[in-house]
Amino acid sequence: MLLNLPKEYPELVKGCSVIRFREEHHAYEFVAEVLLRDDTRLFIRDYLFFNGDRKYSYHWQKQDGSLIARWDNAPHWPDVRTYPHHMHGAGNVEPIASNVRSIAGVMDEIKKNFHDRELACSIHIEEWGS
Repeated sequence: MLLNLPKEYPELVKGCSVIRFREEHHAYEFVAEVLLRDDTRLFIRDYLFFNGDRKYSYHWQKQDGSLIARWDNAPHWPDVRTYPHHMHGAGNVEPIASNVRSIAGVMDEIKKNFHDRELACSIHIEEWGS
């Protein structure tokens, strides 16, 4: 999936690189970075353990390192409806429910956000030019 991101999302992805992929005692660790066309970055960490448990984090940030969004399943928020799965947004203290659990799901969310950001930018430019 990761190596196909530039082909599957050409409007979003500039490039991607695998930082680490290793197997240890039937557990897998996968760490990667995706550079998006607006120079934001998506950091991927995905662990699959020998007993079938999985731990993941998809961290999307701006050029300056500030958070745009992060999807993960750390069990810190038991009151979230989709526990343990949740999403942290910029400026939100507590996370919100999220059904995103895969790279494809994250990319679809980013794609929606790109469209919204482009629309907001064009509206702002039109207002500024008036």
